[in-house]
Amino acid sequence: MLCYELVPEDHWSDGVSDGGADAVPGRSRYRRTRILSAVLAPYGLTVSDPGTGPHCVVADRKGAAEVAAGLPAVWQAAQRLSPRRIDVLDPVLLEALAPGVPAGEQT
Repeated sequence: MLCYELVPEDHWSDGVSDGGADAVPGRSRYRRTRILSAVLAPYGLTVSDPGTGPHCVVADRKGAAEVAAGLPAVWQAAQRLSPRRIDVLDPVLLEALAPGVPAGEQT
């Protein structure tokens, strides 16, 4: 597991913060994990963040999981674990993610 801690895979979104000096540490990481989870849920996948290191865990409903070090690796793992092609620009997915639409409810 240590090898995942040593993989340096910076992504432009790693340094993005939505707040000023009073921003809570880890808030942007938590927010990114929530967004990834919402995007990948329709594909039967979950994303969790163990809270240490630069990695997250992408898993399917059957128990298969992959550790992904960085955002690009999350997309690669998701594509391998998903039973169908992931299209983040799918109109149905975008509509489901629109503000005001309850999570998990698609039209």
